[in-house]
Amino acid sequence: MEVLNKMKKGLVYDNQKYFSRFLKYEFEQEFDFNVCRNFDYFDQKLNDYSVIIFVIYSEDEIFDFISVYKKGIPVIVCSFNKIILEKLKKMEDISVLDTSSLRSELIIELRNFFNFSIPQYVQK
Repeated sequence: MEVLNKMKKGLVYDNQKYFSRFLKYEFEQEFDFNVCRNFDYFDQKLNDYSVIIFVIYSEDEIFDFISVYKKGIPVIVCSFNKIILEKLKKMEDISVLDTSSLRSELIIELRNFFNFSIPQYVQK
């Protein structure tokens, strides 16, 4: 398997910075993740990113997500809340991830998403 020399850039919206720390640690060799806590950031240079990951903790954040999601960049929406996940599964062109899963399961699911959804992503 060929290894890419250039790291992909990812944008993580995580207002509690819990899940983003996991992502930065686990995928540090493949991705340069920028973390933001403010939806205003999403109007800036989104085309520079290979993936956007939203971590949603409350139902209010669903409406914020819907208001900014209009871009053609692969998106993963993560939540610990099963009700929120069920609502979001109905949307097209997004992947949902239950962050209450085991760490090993999260890594497998994320790698699968990256392999199939992000052009030129090859894991090391």
